Amino acid sequence: MRTHANRGLGLLATMALAVASTAQEPPPSSTDAMQRLAEATTSVGKAIEARDRKALAAPLQALRAEVTALQQRPLTVPHPELASAALAELAAACADLATPVGDGAASDPFDFARLRRACTQCHLGNRDRNDERGLFPNRDNAVRGTLRVEERDGTVRTDAAGVVLFLEGEKTKSAPQPRMPTISQKGRRFDPPLLVVTTGTVVAFPNDDVVFHNVFSLSRGNAFDLGTYGKGTAKERAFASPGLVKVHCNIHPEMASHVLVLETSLTAISDAAGRFAVTDVPDGKYVLRLWHPLADEQRQEVEVAGGRLHTLAPLVVRETKPRAPHNNKHGRPYPENY
Repeated sequence: MRTHANRGLGLLATMALAVASTAQEPPPSSTDAMQRLAEATTSVGKAIEARDRKALAAPLQALRAEVTALQQRPLTVPHPELASAALAELAAACADLATPVGDGAASDPFDFARLRRACTQCHLGNRDRNDERGLFPNRDNAVRGTLRVEERDGTVRTDAAGVVLFLEGEKTKSAPQPRMPTISQKGRRFDPPLLVVTTGTVVAFPNDDVVFHNVFSLSRGNAFDLGTYGKGTAKERAFASPGLVKVHCNIHPEMASHVLVLETSLTAISDAAGRFAVTDVPDGKYVLRLWHPLADEQRQEVEVAGGRLHTLAPLVVRETKPRAPHNNKHGRPYPENY
């Protein structure tokens, strides 16, 4: 990995090149920053592959320190919103690496893949000539592209976030996620409103609100009812079947979230500008599938090889389905006063 690290500017090194200096402090050396970040990421990966928790501590601490330093500086990269989101994801991934699930054997590779994904997605969006520079710390290939979302009359939406893209192939079946993702209830809303998980993953539904909630779904194959519970309580649900799970609250009809259960971890979710990147894609032939709650599904064949970046032609997602109210858990309309 050292060769790739020196050849390619990783996410954080790219941002270090563009960190705005202050009058009191000279700008950091981009070369030094690149070397520190690349070496820390490489060392983290080696410790994880060796299942050596002791060897992981020092490079992980160094990586967290570099992330924190960058979060405290104004960034002048082309797309600072990408950089800020990636830094937040990197910080979360590093925190998870420091607190493993069980003995860490299952969670560490998962968390490191999350870390690599955040790096790769950001530097693909903030620099050019990525094929020349290499995709470090990405492994294998990457598939990226842009899309726009249109309303039923063809009007282009200003926010193209929330389109799920995933690759299916002969060897894309993935294990359940070892670390439990969360959908919180707060302010009479579900957060996040969209979650993508692999089949068999257990999801937590904590009530962080000041009122009671009753989380349920009537979706075929993954129907459930967690009952009514108050603040400070969390309940869990394992999603055993692939498919879309529409999650609602039986008390508050305005609450809605989607859980997309897939058999593959080769996924991406578009951001507000319609950018997406599927990372760590092994050589092979795949079917790229697009999902949006109000659009018809799209599919196209994709073939990648050689550890390269594959850029798709721009995509168009047209909303074709009307927005319709949902029923309560008994299959009946909600009462007017609740």
